[in-house]
Amino acid sequence: MLLCKPTHGPSSSPLVTTKIDQVAGINYSLVAPLTATADSLDGQLKGEFYNVAQPSPAPFGPPALAFPPDHERMVYLGFSDYFFNTAGLVYQQAGVLHLTVMDDMIPKGSKFRLTTTFLGALIPQVAKMFPNMTVQLNIWASSPPHLTMLPTGLVFTPALETQAFAVLPNSSLAPLFVLHLVEVLQAIMNYVLPTIAIPKINERLQKGFPLPLPANVQLFNLVLQSHQNFLLFGADVHYS
Repeated sequence: MLLCKPTHGPSSSPLVTTKIDQVAGINYSLVAPLTATADSLDGQLKGEFYNVAQPSPAPFGPPALAFPPDHERMVYLGFSDYFFNTAGLVYQQAGVLHLTVMDDMIPKGSKFRLTTTFLGALIPQVAKMFPNMTVQLNIWASSPPHLTMLPTGLVFTPALETQAFAVLPNSSLAPLFVLHLVEVLQAIMNYVLPTIAIPKINERLQKGFPLPLPANVQLFNLVLQSHQNFLLFGADVHYS
């Protein structure tokens, strides 16, 4: 049985990294020698994202991982919330956690529209000041999003800010006062996140992230469990 627990700490082991994209890479370096017993091999990996242009340590530390004693799979990987939160930190500091939403990105059959006419039903002055115009939303993360893992599930807390603009006939943007659109923007965000933002995230996740496993290894009988401060990924292994 192989138990891999991404963690953090000083290490004299060789640096093992994988570049994910132009912004981030993952550090998989061992932080301690492998621990072998009669029926298992336990390894502790650094497990953190870093900025490929300007690597720097995260301003927070990882939690301790307490693996459950019962193991029914051949291999287990524990991903702490530290692993995911370093990803949020790197991408937010790089300024890439932003999204521009236009009306043509919303399904045609939706009753919800990003137009001044639609918003005017709730805030009449918007339609009066900018009649029959489309609305553009600029959404960005003002601070790194935070993920907390619990035995009952995951708690994701993105710190998002949104600016709404009316798109003028000459394609220039006229800001709409956010202060007057707080409740409306919340309703918009409730629609935008599941219909536009989350599909984009899923599209990126479908490309996958490399796992620290040997070559020619195939995983099956997969299981994913949420525990305090970490996700536990278990699988059986077939060597091809």
